Amino acid sequence: MALPTLNDAQAIEPILNNLLVGYMQDSSRFIAGQIFPSVPVVNDSGTYYIATKKYFFHDDLQPRAPGASFAELGYGLETSTYKTNQWAGEFAIADEVRANSLVPMDLEQLAVRKVAQSSMLRKEVAFGGAFMTTGVWGTDDTTTTDWDDFASGDPIADVLTARRTISNNTGQDGNTMALGYIVHNALVNHPDIIDRVKYVTAATQANMEAALAAAFGVSRYLVARGTYSNTNESAAFSATAIIDDDCLVCHVDPSAGIMGATAGKTFVWGPGGGEGQIYADPGRRNHSNVF
Repeated sequence: MALPTLNDAQAIEPILNNLLVGYMQDSSRFIAGQIFPSVPVVNDSGTYYIATKKYFFHDDLQPRAPGASFAELGYGLETSTYKTNQWAGEFAIADEVRANSLVPMDLEQLAVRKVAQSSMLRKEVAFGGAFMTTGVWGTDDTTTTDWDDFASGDPIADVLTARRTISNNTGQDGNTMALGYIVHNALVNHPDIIDRVKYVTAATQANMEAALAAAFGVSRYLVARGTYSNTNESAAFSATAIIDDDCLVCHVDPSAGIMGATAGKTFVWGPGGGEGQIYADPGRRNHSNVF
């Protein structure tokens, strides 16, 4: 990791003191911190219970004669485990570099923004790799026509099928869509979508996302716009979408409470830094801890 030097922070030629070009992605471009509710835990790993699904979908009441005993009902419990992973990084600023800096903002503030951006990127990359893929959910659909095929693609029917599949298998309606920017672009240009929303709302970006949520019957429509460079620092810059041509339809219980079925939860270990902390070591370093 390259650290700032005296030459980086102090230019030879006179420089503007009211301009600094920076490439910061806004937090709204990332969805990993939005989709699954957080669950505070007191240990960095552990076990939790799952009420066995089949018992709650079984009609096991029996006819009862007057004075007769009641039919015995039952349920089962299963267990699963969780483990929190800690990611961390630090940004060192030498006293000499700080003292000679002509950069038009505090180097500490610049470092904090750097580690905050790294935190969001790490979470988004981990989420995309773990959940925006096949083989981890109950149903994968890789055979329907792509939605950018405006003649044959049928996004409304496909999402309704996904929501019905979730409903049949969980007793909960699919209420969340998470998708890549390229998928969102295909949807806002799809004739079927345009026909459904053109008389309803002005076609601003925010209105279109709300209209798409309504058209698909979901309460949350999350577009992943985050990009990153997956090459090492010595290579030329080349950015790619973290989440590209994938769409996830799922049911998310925002309360994440007892007996709340949800597609995912984020276990947050408080003693290890919670959902992420940035702190300064006065006079020397800024640190980032990412969980």
